[in-house]
Amino acid sequence: MIDIYTFVEAVWLLWPAYGANGLCMLARGKRSIDGGKTFRGKPVFGNGKTWEGFMLGVVIATLVGTFQMIVFPYLPWDLSPVALDIVPMSPFMGFVIGLGAMAGDLGGSFLKRRIGIPRGKPAPLLDQLDFIIGMLVFLAFVVALKWEWVVILVILTPVIHLVANGVAYLLRIKKVPY
Repeated sequence: MIDIYTFVEAVWLLWPAYGANGLCMLARGKRSIDGGKTFRGKPVFGNGKTWEGFMLGVVIATLVGTFQMIVFPYLPWDLSPVALDIVPMSPFMGFVIGLGAMAGDLGGSFLKRRIGIPRGKPAPLLDQLDFIIGMLVFLAFVVALKWEWVVILVILTPVIHLVANGVAYLLRIKKVPY
């Protein structure tokens, strides 16, 4: 059963992936990961996926994981009437989550190019879930994932994405609401 405690456990996993996926574009990189190569006549990933952005995403996730490790003892976990199954964060866990999130984002770009969706154009659900799926795949190698966490993350992420982009659009931070 999914309850508030399981929700808290799942959300704890989100922070490094959200940091990686949300801030990687700050790198403004020049070196595209695919090097301009094509696959079946279409860009492999497109020039929007750069080594600088990929690496920045992984570094940010590593820093977020480190921050979570530092603040963990000071959070009020003991207020919970049940024992929480919180995944211990560390620089390594942040790195794994960041690497998975960025790899998932690349996978999403690869799929978008295959079906003819150009860079910057929306692909509902794929745009919101690619990095979470990548994170979960990589995380599964180092943590026993609960199915409830997967369900929560897959449902919560598109909702957060819609709300965050809507707010950014209203604040004129983004030119489009998606």
